[in-house]
Amino acid sequence: MKTNRFGMTGTAAAIAAYISASLLAGAMMTGCGGSKSGSGGAGDELALEFTGGDYITGKPYRVTANRSLSDLLCEYGTLSKVNPVTQDAAGENEWFYVLPEEYFTSYDLDYDGIKSYTENCRATLTGGGDRDIQKEISVTDPLLPDEWHLYNVGQNPYGVTRPPLRGIDLNVIPAWHTVLEDRKEQLDGTGVYVVVHDKPVDLNHEDLRDRIYDPEIPGSRDVINTGLSLEDLKENPGMHHGTSVAGIIAASGMNSLGVRGIAFNARITSMDMDDDSWSRVYEYVLMMNKPRLLNVSWGVELITFNIPEVAELEEALYEENVPVIHAMGNSFEEGYDRENKPYSGSVCMDIGINCEFMQTDNTSRNPFVINVGSLNSLGIKSTSTSTGSNIWITGFGGEEGAEIGTPFDTSAAIVTTLTSYDTADWNDRDARSPWRNDSNKYYTNTMNATSSAAPSVSGAVALALQARPDLTVSQIRYLLAKTARNDTVLPTLALTVTEDVSDRSYGEHIVYDYGWQTNAAGFRFSSHYGFGVVDAAALVKGALACDSDPVCAGLKIPPETYVSGNTDPCRYSDDTGMNITCTFSDFRDPEDADTVLGSSELVVDAVTYDVSGLTYLPEGMKDFCELAASPEDEGVTEHNRQRKKAVFDANQLLQILAESQEGTKSLIKPLYANWDYKSGFIVPDDEEDEDPEAMGIRMYPLDLATSTFYMESLKETSEKRWTLSLKSPCQLDLDALNKSMHLTVYGRKKQE
Repeated sequence: MKTNRFGMTGTAAAIAAYISASLLAGAMMTGCGGSKSGSGGAGDELALEFTGGDYITGKPYRVTANRSLSDLLCEYGTLSKVNPVTQDAAGENEWFYVLPEEYFTSYDLDYDGIKSYTENCRATLTGGGDRDIQKEISVTDPLLPDEWHLYNVGQNPYGVTRPPLRGIDLNVIPAWHTVLEDRKEQLDGTGVYVVVHDKPVDLNHEDLRDRIYDPEIPGSRDVINTGLSLEDLKENPGMHHGTSVAGIIAASGMNSLGVRGIAFNARITSMDMDDDSWSRVYEYVLMMNKPRLLNVSWGVELITFNIPEVAELEEALYEENVPVIHAMGNSFEEGYDRENKPYSGSVCMDIGINCEFMQTDNTSRNPFVINVGSLNSLGIKSTSTSTGSNIWITGFGGEEGAEIGTPFDTSAAIVTTLTSYDTADWNDRDARSPWRNDSNKYYTNTMNATSSAAPSVSGAVALALQARPDLTVSQIRYLLAKTARNDTVLPTLALTVTEDVSDRSYGEHIVYDYGWQTNAAGFRFSSHYGFGVVDAAALVKGALACDSDPVCAGLKIPPETYVSGNTDPCRYSDDTGMNITCTFSDFRDPEDADTVLGSSELVVDAVTYDVSGLTYLPEGMKDFCELAASPEDEGVTEHNRQRKKAVFDANQLLQILAESQEGTKSLIKPLYANWDYKSGFIVPDDEEDEDPEAMGIRMYPLDLATSTFYMESLKETSEKRWTLSLKSPCQLDLDALNKSMHLTVYGRKKQE
């Protein structure tokens, strides 16, 4: 039961205290049209109508009385004669009613308390006398109470054995309550356009059809807003993916249907994720002259490649201030042998570290892409969610949800839009889940992991862009990092890391993961959660205050780029040839070698290391080294198969460790993370394509990213250098590595 609050509007505190006491004492008499008590005449019926509002967001209701009143007070909500958002004046016998956000922030509601509540009001008649009246007010989107990621009170309509942990949510309600006074609007995503680069969105879904935006770009009809057909679903039930992503971001709000998106008044443009549309999609996004962002809830597993055209387009998106929100991936436990995937083993699963290296495609490696990890409803990393140095922020993704037919020993997934087709007409995976009924058959409760987490961040960023449409990508990244909730705020995020481990493969002490670290700039980071869990309210507040934050304001200026220029930066660290340390200096503008960093201090926005020269030599501590170093033989299939496996074995035991000048460490390529790099592995469906380079696939440059050093400093000094260390089971070709190796730093010069 909520703690009673009584809104006082122009009434003496003593009178208010008396009224509140009367309410608590049970003086109210219920009635559909109203009830009477106090000194009014008998038989006079009073009615109040609450229209046009929403108590979750604080959108004001217009309260109309059918009798002449001199005053009106309510127990939970506040009343005023002026609309607090639009500043419109109320008419005679009218008030504006708002349920304050504090009603929710104490988290003492239960599941039914989100669905509806009874408001107790006392009306003072113009001619004298009081009337007590109760009003039942219900949520305007019937499935919103099931969306634990929006407001988590431990609700469990899903049939899971581990219900959500109260308070683990996006903290979006205070963001929705934010009023932009100059525009006389609340935050709901208005004016923001979100591109969902995914499976086609169902354009006819009842909760999405009003959100669809067509940019009307010539020649784009085969990619933009192509729609989802029943035939598509019958062939592949997973085709609802894009529709579910779109619902998390921007399902319509206050329409008395289904769920509510985070930025429920934003506009959605669906762009197909067909293999041949990747670069076209980026071109189309650049052509949309709107405050926009791009949600990419998919990635490429295992296959390492570089497509220069895509890299250039992603750079253009950054320059045009289009944030790319990208799912980190769900391969944390992909450490077993699997058909068509030449994995090296499952040691990673045994010791509980990430099983697959995720910096394979251009998007995951891009240093300005916002890579998103996933939190479950218990406040810990979703089981499948990949980790890595390139993660930036964690959103809300959940676990598998309820198993079909029976409760499952898991926690909740995300409730969102499914399709507009009856689930009886296609093979819907959760059609028989305990949550399913006739009223929610166009929705799902099993959308999960980073596919869900990325759109949860996109929704929050859309609200921030509504608040400040001119935010740059660098400002958005900064605000996400600054306002994220880390382990000091959410104890559930704590990581127990054993740093001093005697490794079974190397026979020496190895660090598998550094856990949470506070870098030299004061930002707390981990490869599990990035800078922490997104907080929508804090993000919006930071966006509105960006100009008064010197760091945020300074990120309006594009970063400068400096590349290390010292020749042969890498040296063997010992006489085994299996350990190399690279040291970087002589930083210069890559487009003008005469422009040097010199004595300036660069505040780091992003860094990358080009490791494309990584090559194994025949000697080493493992039998597979000779085979891994051998060339492919066009005529010997078995040799090539064994060589591929040997390269995987070598890559699995490769470790790449970066260290900043200030001593902060970052495991870019952890031990036991499977990686196909230079193995010659090709997706089985593409085996007929014998020449990967003919497909646009390149291995160079291969710039690996880390978020760990955000806002630290780069200075030219002989005492301290930025370094990169490689540890390998096989000898490494030093000359080949030196041909490519350099450190690229993006940043802004520190003002004295």
